[in-house]
Amino acid sequence: MRQEVRATMAPAPAPPRLPANIYETPGGEAYVLEVAVPGLESSEIVIEADVETVVVRTEPRRDDAEAGRKYLQREQASSPMSRVFEFPTEIDTDNIEATLDNGILRIRVPKAAAGRRKVIRVTPGRPASQEGGNR
Repeated sequence: MRQEVRATMAPAPAPPRLPANIYETPGGEAYVLEVAVPGLESSEIVIEADVETVVVRTEPRRDDAEAGRKYLQREQASSPMSRVFEFPTEIDTDNIEATLDNGILRIRVPKAAAGRRKVIRVTPGRPASQEGGNR
């Protein structure tokens, strides 16, 4: 009787990535990124932006207390990670704001003026032929 050897290959786990929620503000003037970064301090986070993307990188410091630990399971990544967020419209890189509160990095990304929707109100006025005085 011949025995077959079956190799079971599990797919490699996906590299850890920064989980995020992205939404548009109610008025549509900006996007908001909410990125989970538990246990990190603001000095361990780097944010870079150009007119189309925001890149968030984490650079966690090594904790000396962890040196002697033998983990049975480790689900919280302690290695550097990064993620690129692309936007459907140009963004205003000069006015991006970021805050860190309770392990959530919140980044407000305003849309560039050219990419922003604008409502123009029409006001009643004099007919064009009467503007500018006598001709």
